[in-house]
Amino acid sequence: MLVLCISLVLAGIVLSSAGTAKAPPPGVLLSLLAVLSGVGLFYWQRNSFERQLEAREEYNRDLAQRFDLAMDSSNIGIWELDTLNGTLTHDSRASQLHGLQAGLIEGREAWLESIHPQDRERAEIYLFRCSQLKTGTTSETYRVEASGEQRYLRSVGSCSAASHKVTGVIFDVTADIAMQNTLRNAKEVSDIKNAELELALDELTLREQQLEELSHRFELALASYDCGVWEHDFVRGHRIWDERMAQLYDVPRIEGHVSDARWLKNVHKADRARLQAAADQAVTQASRLDETHRLLLANGSVRHVRIVGQVHNARDGRRKLIGVAFDVTADVLLTEELRKAKGEAETRAIELEMAKNRIEYNALHDPLTGLSNRRRLDRELDMLSEQAGTAALSYTLLHLDLDRFKEINDTLGHAAGDAMLVNAAGILNRLVEHGDLTARIGGDEFVILLKRAVTDQAIATLASRIIEDINIPIDFEGTPCRCGVSIGIAKGGAFSRDARKVLINADLALYEAKRRGRNAFEFFTEHLQANIVNSRRMTDDFLAAFERDELTVWYQPQFCSQTMMLAGAEALVRWNHPEKGYMATHSFLKIAEELNLMGRIDQMVLEQALKDKMRWTAMGLAVPRVSVNVSSRRLNDENLISTLEGLSIQKGEIAFELVESIFLDDTDAVAAENIERLKALGIEIEVDDFGTGHTSIISLLKLKPKRLKIDRQLVLPVVEAPRERALIRSIIDIARSLGIETVAEGVESREHADVLRELGCDLLQGYAFAKPLPFEDFTRFAEQDVKRLAG
Repeated sequence: MLVLCISLVLAGIVLSSAGTAKAPPPGVLLSLLAVLSGVGLFYWQRNSFERQLEAREEYNRDLAQRFDLAMDSSNIGIWELDTLNGTLTHDSRASQLHGLQAGLIEGREAWLESIHPQDRERAEIYLFRCSQLKTGTTSETYRVEASGEQRYLRSVGSCSAASHKVTGVIFDVTADIAMQNTLRNAKEVSDIKNAELELALDELTLREQQLEELSHRFELALASYDCGVWEHDFVRGHRIWDERMAQLYDVPRIEGHVSDARWLKNVHKADRARLQAAADQAVTQASRLDETHRLLLANGSVRHVRIVGQVHNARDGRRKLIGVAFDVTADVLLTEELRKAKGEAETRAIELEMAKNRIEYNALHDPLTGLSNRRRLDRELDMLSEQAGTAALSYTLLHLDLDRFKEINDTLGHAAGDAMLVNAAGILNRLVEHGDLTARIGGDEFVILLKRAVTDQAIATLASRIIEDINIPIDFEGTPCRCGVSIGIAKGGAFSRDARKVLINADLALYEAKRRGRNAFEFFTEHLQANIVNSRRMTDDFLAAFERDELTVWYQPQFCSQTMMLAGAEALVRWNHPEKGYMATHSFLKIAEELNLMGRIDQMVLEQALKDKMRWTAMGLAVPRVSVNVSSRRLNDENLISTLEGLSIQKGEIAFELVESIFLDDTDAVAAENIERLKALGIEIEVDDFGTGHTSIISLLKLKPKRLKIDRQLVLPVVEAPRERALIRSIIDIARSLGIETVAEGVESREHADVLRELGCDLLQGYAFAKPLPFEDFTRFAEQDVKRLAG
């Protein structure tokens, strides 16, 4: 239409131009026609495009309508996310799916609020994935609470490369999830059922195998034990045997049922009635049959058969008594043998019980005296320890040790010693009340346990009676034998946690009784324990003194009474105790004797004296002689000379001091021989502590010592006591007549020295000149004395 109008306009223009004086040129007309044609063509195309657009819009409206219908019917919502500004938009269907009001919703807050709290974090991560999405798709499933119920929604987002927006759909997958869960549960149930079925099939197969194996074993067992199988039918009233039953009863094998006559044919007459009655009872009462009987076989032998049966209900309802029979001849014979063996064993058990009682008695009693032994005492002490804390508990232990028992044993023999022990046991049995315990716990040691409260006076009376009666001599093969007894006493009670410690306390008291002279009794006290503990500690320290080299040698100088020159020195051992300092010999002499260490001490002093004498000689200092003490035990040592022969001893430089009692025994041949051999080695002999013993002139003539040392007990009162002065004069005169020098020890003052010099004593020793000195001090003292004499 527009083209037609334009054409008319152009035609009018041409006509008007024709009326003018000059017509338009032809080229203009052609151009004008071309324009008109183009306009017409454009107009036609425009109309065509409009028609096409209208058709497409109609098609799009139709598609949109169908899309809306599809989305409405499938309840699928649409959402869009702008990745540039993060804006999230949902359509009305998406809002309804989230339980929100219909219409567009914008923003993340409302969307997140509608999601289940447990799924919100996963939803936020999903939204972040969508914001980072460039191409492709991503999806996530989450839960929402809508209309009071929980639903599952699945969101799928997609983005193209050229777009900055992510578009997605949301649809309800609750039914799918429920279907998946249902299918999953059904699958699990099916898997369980299949597993149970497989287990049932396996168990059935296993049971079939077990039944087959059991049947095989049963057949092997029957064959191995030669058992016969039988059955009794209650309805039909007959028995059926297998082949082994016929063999067992020694009858021919027959088919069909077995009669009573055939069954009882070979049964011993004495067993038939009992067997028949047991069978009838089992049949009538449907009870269990278990009976053993004898069979008389054709070869004349006897077979014992045991028949066992049990009622069984078959599938067809019939009751049967089914059982087995087997040969028990060996078992019966074995049972008989066992019965006889049992009788013998019972007799033997009685004998063993009697032997056990004897062994137990012997184990708890001393075979010689019949008293309880150490084991029995230990049991009693353990029982007392278990009763500790009981208020009424009170007991007393007496530890006895026979005095001079070893001498009797050594001189008269063990038979005499046994007689003394039996006599002591008889005395204790007589004096100790019944109910108390008397035990011999060692060679000549006894213990009395008084298991009751006893006063100290009663205990002392009992101890005195024991000492008095044991001191009465007994006759052994015409020889009177007498020994004493020392007793240590300790009391225990509720406060005594360990009764064995109470015995130790009694032992400590016994040690004290022996120390005080034997043949006496002592009660244990805390003070006694402290003294003994200190003594034992001192003993331990003294033993360690040898290891720590704490024993040293000191010297006390001896002077000529006329010239006052150094004539020699007495070597004295000193103990450098780590706590008490230097201790004199008398403080540890008894310990050394008890430990049998005097020989070692004497040897150590001698060797040290020889070393020191060599050192003095090297210094140019003259010490003419050193006197060392020698114990009685060392002098009686057969190896004494051999130990001295290896030492370099010059004649007259060493003197051995012997206590006066050493050479009083004329029967001591070893000591006498050693003294003569000592003289041959150039060692001089001195008699120490002379005047306190009982030395005779004959003993001096036999010993022929070089010197006599007058004891300090005679020297100390010599200044004011005329009697001691006369006695010392006599000793000096006798010694001089025998060619023996005299040494006075204990010279405390110049008055003592003057009196002894007037009496004719040769050598002087004492605190008036010098105390015992260690090597260094003695050396300085001797050097000063030499200078003094030289000046």
